[in-house]
Amino acid sequence: MFAFTTVFSLVATTITFVQSSPTIYPDVIPGPGFPTLESLNLTSKDLYTMKPPFNSSLNARSANFDAECFTFTTADISNTIACYNYLASIPNNACTVPGDNVVFCTAGDASIGGSNLHQTAGAASSPCVDVSYAVQWIFTNCVDGSGRVGGADAAFGNGDLVVGVYNVNWV
Repeated sequence: MFAFTTVFSLVATTITFVQSSPTIYPDVIPGPGFPTLESLNLTSKDLYTMKPPFNSSLNARSANFDAECFTFTTADISNTIACYNYLASIPNNACTVPGDNVVFCTAGDASIGGSNLHQTAGAASSPCVDVSYAVQWIFTNCVDGSGRVGGADAAFGNGDLVVGVYNVNWV
């Protein structure tokens, strides 16, 4: 009886421990030159748990670019939304692509990056809030049945700056 009681207590304690373990959120990592989470008084947990703000401009896109959804490289939607929340938290920062491609943010398996379509014209740049609108269009329109998302859309009003949501392991 003693052995059974001890094993039962151990199992019950283990189950309680597993159930009360805190949720671990992947690190949200700003791209090079972007504000740190600390400087914004944010944590990765904040970016994962805040509700994305409503964007009434979502369907009023004005860039000359045909958005597309990807199936060949996808990321978890919660990781994508955490990066979206980061970009929306720095609305007046410039999200600039001086050359080919830039990573704006990574979180878990999601990477949010930008491409400069017309590199001969110099850098492509938009306020980060306009980049976040492209990310929102992607996670709203390109999510599959398993909660994975991937795609590309132009920053709001800027067809030279194309924003992509893709898996960090995609090369």
